[in-house]
Amino acid sequence: MKKHITLILFFLIIISFLGFGNKSPEEVLVKYLKSLYSNNLKKTYNYISKVDKNTISRNEFIGQNTLGDPFAQEMAKVIDSLRSYKINDTIIAPDMSKVLGEIFGPFHGPKDMENPQEAMRHMLRQYLKKADVPMIEERGDFTLVKEEGKWKVLLNL
Repeated sequence: MKKHITLILFFLIIISFLGFGNKSPEEVLVKYLKSLYSNNLKKTYNYISKVDKNTISRNEFIGQNTLGDPFAQEMAKVIDSLRSYKINDTIIAPDMSKVLGEIFGPFHGPKDMENPQEAMRHMLRQYLKKADVPMIEERGDFTLVKEEGKWKVLLNL
């Protein structure tokens, strides 16, 4: 039994030493963007560099970047689910200016509507769930640094 445990520990040490399981810079960047755009800021903070963490605490980072309104948080998750990433290329994301223009431009709502804000939220939810949401290409430059064998996003905060 001891031989099996020793053998397993040996393989685990070798695998970790060789770097298997480490994420590539592209994977780290996609995970960073997905967590940021879906408003999962505790997770997002884990992907930023030590330089940035020395500049801003987790609580400050969350406070500055959080979407306080539950509806905005829900929409961020829906919009992020529609986003796709191609590193060294573009980010394809919903064109929110067109989406909001199509939904809310002509919307005035009846004057006797009890909760027009909730009606608008419902319309936006339904619109974003449909298959033909207008999309736009976005580009961004990111710097990644390797710290203790792991890639991190350098924001230069």
